[in-house]
Amino acid sequence: MEILYGDTICCLIITYNPDENLYELTDTIATQVNKIIIVDNNSQGKALEIILRISDNSKVHIIRNTQNLGIAKALNQGVLLAVELKFKWVLTFDQDSQPFKNIVETISEVYSLFPEKDLIGAIGINYADPNLRNNHGRFDNVIYRVKDYLITSGCLLSTNAFLKIGGFREDFFIDNVDLEYSLRLRRYGRISLITKKVGMTHKAGQPMKMNFCGLTFVSSNHNRNRRYYMARNNIVMTKEYAFRFPYFIAKLNYFFFLSLLQIILVDDNKKAKISASFKGIIDGLFYSSKCKKLALTTSESDILL
Repeated sequence: MEILYGDTICCLIITYNPDENLYELTDTIATQVNKIIIVDNNSQGKALEIILRISDNSKVHIIRNTQNLGIAKALNQGVLLAVELKFKWVLTFDQDSQPFKNIVETISEVYSLFPEKDLIGAIGINYADPNLRNNHGRFDNVIYRVKDYLITSGCLLSTNAFLKIGGFREDFFIDNVDLEYSLRLRRYGRISLITKKVGMTHKAGQPMKMNFCGLTFVSSNHNRNRRYYMARNNIVMTKEYAFRFPYFIAKLNYFFFLSLLQIILVDDNKKAKISASFKGIIDGLFYSSKCKKLALTTSESDILL
């Protein structure tokens, strides 16, 4: 049975003003892989001190950006360095995720059981969200299942697939970066898998709740800048993938417009967030595909392969 080993996996963590939880994340994952790459988007003050202290670990390599270049650019920087270091797989994390001590083993189990290994584009870890108090994904007596999309945190990326499809869209900056990458994997015939077992804790934003007429409404409570990118990138994805993946795009837009209702019902600073969302919608409608920027062009990735 073919399995994954820690020496074939590089860990990649994207940071922006992290707190001390980063210590636990790096300590936990350092026992499971041979190299940790941290790409920092210009953290300052105490957060920068934390990152520099972690860099004393011989397993850790730091890429420090002098400005916030966005999560997509940072992911591309980290994965391309992992490619240079000859790693076949990159396990990515957000700074506030906390992996379990056996996360690599859990992912490796899925890899070993999936028969067509050359088709694997990514393997995601099931997670528990402390805010929602439930595990994500439904399984019926199986170890894994095929997933339409994976979040980047706790996701094992194939560097081969990354080079083939061109990396993450840097023009998306932060939101829907993982969704667009997942759809492009499917477009190129690669498969995304999700584990049944929970392998980390992960918080999706700082949700707010409100009870109204016996119903509970929950909103992610993202700020106005995030709402802009969520709206703009949602429209761009709809334009580019509606005919190829109509069912997925229909679901995506259902939840997007539901999120606008949640802003009105639950969020603070409602006017600014709704205004930013509608600006994002308008900009998305007139967004040119010429703005699209990936880590590599297809011709460049073919050379590297």
